[in-house]
Amino acid sequence: MIIDAHAHLGYDCVFDWEINEKELVDCCNSNDIDVAIVQPMINRPYIEDTIKIHDRIHRFCKTYSGRFWGMASINPHFKLDDYEKEAIRCIKDLGFVALKINPQGHAVHPSSKDGINVFECARKLHVPVMVHTGEGSPFSDPVSILPAVEKFDGVKIILAHCGKDLFFQQALYIAKKFKNIYMEPSWTNVLYIQDIIREIGPARVMFSTDDPVNAPVELAKYRTAIKDKSALEQVFSGTAKEVFNLRI
Repeated sequence: MIIDAHAHLGYDCVFDWEINEKELVDCCNSNDIDVAIVQPMINRPYIEDTIKIHDRIHRFCKTYSGRFWGMASINPHFKLDDYEKEAIRCIKDLGFVALKINPQGHAVHPSSKDGINVFECARKLHVPVMVHTGEGSPFSDPVSILPAVEKFDGVKIILAHCGKDLFFQQALYIAKKFKNIYMEPSWTNVLYIQDIIREIGPARVMFSTDDPVNAPVELAKYRTAIKDKSALEQVFSGTAKEVFNLRI
């Protein structure tokens, strides 16, 4: 089984980037990806737009029940009541499995007051938080999450892109120091994937694509970096099933 832990749907107003439902389905079919966790792009910073894209993802997931699961991405700078209300709706009513912070796209320090509220909501809702790391320093430097990690040791935190090549060492340091940190190395080079497996093991590493066009490259990277069959299976599906509590 292969689970894509980081897929997108919708239009991104920050990076002028768009992915539609057909592209996601075609990507999974052509690359033998069984399940994908789908989150919004960075939509315009209005609660109405956020609700709309979450509803669109929910409809998509219902159409392909069990194959696609939602992840909520809500601007942390919304009023706290609005943020919490939408987070609860996504997890409790729509069946989403995680919350996302994009420090670059949301212009938020993950350990600021508004950033901390995301982790508070995740703790209450018993779901993990995925945090974009890499481009967008200083907010997207993995070190920025340290205060949040120390405060919320019971919340599973996924470092999307593992800081990419520029901030990889910081991401690996944090993952080695805190057991609630999980690594999602999309766009990270194959040598660093080998480092991650050697240093923290496959149980805290998960496969993802981030963009349909990137799927063949990511699959090849993992199959090159990880020769042990059981470790590869863990990275391809086992870790994501456990972290997102997927009923599959």
